[in-house]
Amino acid sequence: MRRARRKPRRRWLKIVAWSLAVLVVASVGGGYYLYSHLAGNIKTAALYTGNDKAKAVGTEKADPLGRTPLNLLLIGSDTRIGAANCKDGGACKTAVGARADVEMLVHLSADRSNITVMSIPRDLYTQLPACTDPSGKTSTPGGFGQINGTLQYGPSCTAMAVHKLTGVPIDDFMMVDFSGVVSMSNALGGVNLCFTHRFYDINSGLKLTQGSHVLKGQAALQFLRTRDSFGDGSDNVGRTTATHVFFTQMINKLKNAGTITNIPAMLSIANAASNALTVSPDIHTPAELLDLARNLNAVKSDRITFTTMQNTPDTAPNMGSHVLQAAGAQTLFAAIANDQSLTTATGANSGAGSATAGASAGTAPAVKPADTAVSVWNGSGVLNRAGDIVSVLESAGYSHDSSANTDHTSPHPATSSLTYGPGESAQAKAVAAVLGLPAKQVVQGTAKGLKLEIGLDWTSGKSFPGSTPSKAPVSTSVALNNTHSQNGGKSECVQVSTQYTENKLGLSTGSAWNSPGETPEEMFDIYSKRPNSAP
Repeated sequence: MRRARRKPRRRWLKIVAWSLAVLVVASVGGGYYLYSHLAGNIKTAALYTGNDKAKAVGTEKADPLGRTPLNLLLIGSDTRIGAANCKDGGACKTAVGARADVEMLVHLSADRSNITVMSIPRDLYTQLPACTDPSGKTSTPGGFGQINGTLQYGPSCTAMAVHKLTGVPIDDFMMVDFSGVVSMSNALGGVNLCFTHRFYDINSGLKLTQGSHVLKGQAALQFLRTRDSFGDGSDNVGRTTATHVFFTQMINKLKNAGTITNIPAMLSIANAASNALTVSPDIHTPAELLDLARNLNAVKSDRITFTTMQNTPDTAPNMGSHVLQAAGAQTLFAAIANDQSLTTATGANSGAGSATAGASAGTAPAVKPADTAVSVWNGSGVLNRAGDIVSVLESAGYSHDSSANTDHTSPHPATSSLTYGPGESAQAKAVAAVLGLPAKQVVQGTAKGLKLEIGLDWTSGKSFPGSTPSKAPVSTSVALNNTHSQNGGKSECVQVSTQYTENKLGLSTGSAWNSPGETPEEMFDIYSKRPNSAP
């Protein structure tokens, strides 16, 4: 299968973006000293522009236990400024109009039990927000355009664009360029990857035999620049999927080996990453980064899901390799916005957004709706109100032992309330979330059991007036369909393309090379005398 060719570009890839996330996880071993050291290297930029944060990047809503998720946007800039970047293959000149070649939305659940990493294709065309660079020098009215171009108006514009696309609140961002990748991979001792076939990628320079290799230094950079040889040979699928495998292996090495207790190695990695780092204001101090490190490090590898948002080629004239949002993307966005884990088939134990959230260390016990009954009393003066609310609870999975009762006292209570007994706070907050009952109307009593009194302020509707009840989990299978998802706890080999994805060289005339281009394996054989990138 032949695909449209593009002019090769030097781009710096996802280790650059994910290096910080990996570094944060790793830094737990180094502790406060490590972050004190790197704090002076880190640059800060605004998360959003304008005065309306909720409109610009959204705001988080607490779960029934008062916890909020964290959505971190990782941005990999294609800027090639500086001697280190030039030495490692940059453009060796000042970059004009930086682009966000990497955009990864990292969702850490409110209960800190799982992580979803969603890649957004750099070639995605979508509706963009109006933005003004914080310096005030450049601005754009927004409109339909390529999402990676937003970075020329500052990382705040990219954060606002991702929020506009997904509807997911963006709490913080980390932006990095590619300097320091060689040092980081060397400090780690390399990352072990296996490959399904031999290949040579003429654009990145990566040449490897079939099987396992330890990639570090320039070989790691070559891997992360490789597009033509992996998967379908595209940025949006092949390279993204291969890079997710790289991250998985890197994270597992950091978590399972002795790397995080090796302070000199961690300091070397920290220096390399932090020198190329710009962050939003809320995470620019050592204490804030250390807190983030602890939360990320607590998540088990098999509770990390890597995905790429659903996308489809743009078939409009002259759109080349550009892509558009495809079916299922809105479901994936909703799963992240609802704080739903994607490592389970049903969405159960899906983080704080679900009333069935599993408890993690140091949190309240899990709430099991099927074991929770509510005694509902109708003091609204409207016939059958208690029965209506009991039906809502039962539809949400709460016990059929819940009861509907009529309050004959006079006058009827002006305000609805949910009273719970000792040790039943979590159950009460979960019920209140389902019904949209404000926290101030949930109170502890002395008697065991949950009692909901419907007052004169709630005479109609399935949820409390003006509230936003908890949303039911979306279909995990739909959310993950066509996302090329990978689980952080599983080791996978990088899929080398068997299609004619390489450049046309015009070097050969034999039958073996009369193809519309070359396969990565054919390129390996054509350049058999070139040394391999790694043993």
